[in-house]
Amino acid sequence: MSASLKLLKGYRSVGLKGEFRGKTGSRVDLHADRQGNCGGTYTVFGNTNKVVIIGDRGWVAYDDGNLEDIRSLGKYLEPEQAAVVEDAVKKARGKYIEYPARDVLGHPGVVLCAPNRAFAGVPGKVSSAERGNPRTKAGERLVPLTHAPGDGAVVVHVPEKGEAVPRGIEFEIDDSPVLLELDDYDEPVNVKPPRPADIVQEEEVRGLDVPFG
Repeated sequence: MSASLKLLKGYRSVGLKGEFRGKTGSRVDLHADRQGNCGGTYTVFGNTNKVVIIGDRGWVAYDDGNLEDIRSLGKYLEPEQAAVVEDAVKKARGKYIEYPARDVLGHPGVVLCAPNRAFAGVPGKVSSAERGNPRTKAGERLVPLTHAPGDGAVVVHVPEKGEAVPRGIEFEIDDSPVLLELDDYDEPVNVKPPRPADIVQEEEVRGLDVPFG
């Protein structure tokens, strides 16, 4: 298991696809490197939002369903500011909103765009691991290796034969279970900023925050 953890910690970039299980469950499909570049999607309550991070800047394009949920919440929770929310929703529809990258990392599951931070609680090596029963995933036989069974356990899924390349991992971030499939190791993260015409500044859509206090 230590060999697979060493590989995971050493990758310059990695593809991450899976889910966070917690109060705000989310699914992610991201490709991130350790130089602050990331792109992909995160899905919350059935709404899939696009995300791009480059260095200290980030952009999020909210799903129409997500924007409709915000508009409805605004009308219900803050009726006196419904017009402000409505205006923000109109401006945000079909656009990328620009934020500081640190704020984008706070969106559900998007912390994975910062691999060093996301995997900080995962050990780089372990003294022992339990070997589970193999299963077939996408035509490949994988074996789960578990360190510290119970709360806080780390499980790495590796090929039954050959090099212990981590194909998946189960761990926790802030007490929320995370289950991920891993791929695209060391592949370039090809992201670029959205076109200027497709960007709305955060200050222009502050009304999106109204329903959340």
